[in-house]
Amino acid sequence: MIALMAAALFVTTIALCAMPSAYADDGAPSTFSDIRVDSHLVGTGNNISYTLYAISDDPAPRYSVRLVDTDGNTVSGSSATGSITAADGSLTRTTRAPADAGTYVLIAEFTYNINDEEIVVTRSAPVKVVAPIVLSATLVNNSGTVTSLNVWFVVDGNKVEGSDRLVTLQPGDTRTETYNWITDDLSHGRHTMTLGAEIGILNEGLIHTSESEFFIGQASHTLIEAITVIIFIVLLLILLFVYRKPVKNIGKPKARR
Repeated sequence: MIALMAAALFVTTIALCAMPSAYADDGAPSTFSDIRVDSHLVGTGNNISYTLYAISDDPAPRYSVRLVDTDGNTVSGSSATGSITAADGSLTRTTRAPADAGTYVLIAEFTYNINDEEIVVTRSAPVKVVAPIVLSATLVNNSGTVTSLNVWFVVDGNKVEGSDRLVTLQPGDTRTETYNWITDDLSHGRHTMTLGAEIGILNEGLIHTSESEFFIGQASHTLIEAITVIIFIVLLLILLFVYRKPVKNIGKPKARR
């Protein structure tokens, strides 16, 4: 019995010793590597901000970063190389998102030189690039005084976070405010948009703005209806032309024509 307990204790000890350390990474002793983006959702043409983490016994591990598309092609101008000092352990950089919306991946390769052995660790972070939705609304100052107020965009009755801004209007001024909304949460179809502001100011004589609409993934219903009406009119004209066209009296005797 004592022999069995001793054997079990020996096996347990060996198993615990074989477990990797907290920073073990792909077989590299005492290393930690990672790449993290500030936001996984980015607008076309905007900056993609990311942070590289490299903690190891190597005083200055090297890194190589590139942005690739779904086909594995590297986006032009997205590559970056350098080293991370052991004192910092991290480095923040940016690259430009492509003009084409889609799903991309930031790939980082960390190269360590530990005990005269070169070790390469690969890490990745997905990034979704979307075309911004341009929100636009017009403000009109109907009062006789200068008015300053905080306004924000409202879509489908919900405030768009981050769209707040301070607006100052002279008497009789008209101003159009715009906001590039980075989102992928909207469903296809019709959506309403307007501006929100302090209670008792907006749309009550002093400042006026009207509600508008936009569509995701489809054209405006008004445009579709107009095209449908045009097609109907063209088909009706063709039908009338065919119906009224005279039929030649062929094959009858001349006296009966």
